[in-house]
Amino acid sequence: MTEAIAIFPTGLVKPYKAPKHYMDTFDIRKYLFEQYPSETKLRTPKFNNLLLLPEMAELAEFVKSCAKDFLDNVMQVDYDDFFFAESWLNVSGKGGYQKMHNHSNSVISGCIYLQSEEGHPALNFRRQKQEFEPFFSLMEHYKAGNPNTAYELSFPCTQDTMNVFSSWMYHGHQPNPLETERIGLAWNILVNFAVEDKDLYRLSFDKDAYNRPAVFVKEELDKDS
Repeated sequence: MTEAIAIFPTGLVKPYKAPKHYMDTFDIRKYLFEQYPSETKLRTPKFNNLLLLPEMAELAEFVKSCAKDFLDNVMQVDYDDFFFAESWLNVSGKGGYQKMHNHSNSVISGCIYLQSEEGHPALNFRRQKQEFEPFFSLMEHYKAGNPNTAYELSFPCTQDTMNVFSSWMYHGHQPNPLETERIGLAWNILVNFAVEDKDLYRLSFDKDAYNRPAVFVKEELDKDS
């Protein structure tokens, strides 16, 4: 008997284990963190690209290797190159949470958990209702839960692991119940797809437009204030 074939778009997620504790390779106290309206977590300023900084080079190489595996072996796309469009640090203290959202400005995304422990909230992915679904629901009629029928799936945020996923997928996490902070470095990647057939329309981006490693150094800001 042949196996069933998935013919509709499906979200993809793959966990990776880091070879070392990358939190020791840079000084997190160097960076300025901001709290944006309607958010409870802290993050480094938007439109910066931390993984382009020299002190992030080792971590960036690990992320790139995982992204390459995801593009080559999970998504199996034909591309010329890929690059970081944005990368930033998230800090969720007690009560900090991340509302459901997606990253519409990228192809694949990920987050490596630099500081996490048992009890910190997992990364939740949530199915979004599509307009082309039938008017009746099949969600209540499956025999057993599985990724194809689930409304929400959770992936643990184990320290020194990273989840890589399709950027269009909606994700977030529940409030942190612990006193300790949950720290992760998140990133978005854009892809320049291979252009072999000139009759096909292929997306292409100007990589130089995203080379923005600038960060605000907290000590310097304190001196100026």
